[in-house]
Amino acid sequence: MGAFLTRRLLEATFVLLAMSFLIYGLIALMPGDPVDLMISADPNLSAADAQRLKALYGLDRPFHERYWNWLTAALSGDLGYSRLFAVPVTDVLLPRLGNTLLLMFAALLVSFVIALPAGLLAARKPGSTADISINLLAFAGLSLPSFWMAILLILLFAVHLGWFPAGGTGDGSIGSTLQHMVLPVMALSITSIGTLLRHIRASVREALRQDYVRTARAKGLSENRILYGHVLRNAMIPVVTILALDMGTLFGGALITETIFGWLGMGKTIYDAVMGNDYNLALVGLLLATGTVLVANILADLVYGWLDPRIQYE
Repeated sequence: MGAFLTRRLLEATFVLLAMSFLIYGLIALMPGDPVDLMISADPNLSAADAQRLKALYGLDRPFHERYWNWLTAALSGDLGYSRLFAVPVTDVLLPRLGNTLLLMFAALLVSFVIALPAGLLAARKPGSTADISINLLAFAGLSLPSFWMAILLILLFAVHLGWFPAGGTGDGSIGSTLQHMVLPVMALSITSIGTLLRHIRASVREALRQDYVRTARAKGLSENRILYGHVLRNAMIPVVTILALDMGTLFGGALITETIFGWLGMGKTIYDAVMGNDYNLALVGLLLATGTVLVANILADLVYGWLDPRIQYE
């Protein structure tokens, strides 16, 4: 286990380094740097002032030197300052990363709680009315764009019914935060429910065909004991993979959902940083999103061994 975990952490570190180089290069291709924006905002700055500022911030150096200087500073703990907020990027990103993780885990929990019983019901009665209805609902959830669903939820529950606020993160209290979370979580959950439901149904149906299920039935075990005591644990292995991959999907969806609902999370922050040419904030934000997905995949690998003791990590 220790060797496996060490190897996976080393692989994740290499992926983060490669991603930092790619993201840094892509951001460097964006039109206009912070000094250009300062010049456009202040006509009193001369060309000589611009050159001095670019030399001060290292913007006149070759790409590889700029990347190396950023990387060495980042490894020493200096991730730079945010141009938009005039504070260290960690002061901006860490609270908003917590907001996004809260939103994502709530959406995953809601998706799993709804998809698990629905998937089990569909798998136990294939071809039945319940199975067909559940599959239709799953396809509908997969087909709906998250941004369109978010707008519909705002129109229905915020504008017409007035049950929930249309946007924001609340005043910091638990009740206010939960109230503001309802609509974004619903928007993120709908697509995840469809994906999880179909995988749970397929995994359980496959497990029900295995020899150990026939043996358990021959011994006289009840269907519920077979399903919950034997089938479900084996069927959950591919579902855990989907849950880990959903972290990346939810991060992508969070960018749109958080922007629409005004939720102060990583998605909205990265969007604001890109639109405002805040290089440091956008770069570190994207790397944090990458790191979160990598950690989720490592945790999924560890859960495999808990679900199935036959899986070895050597």
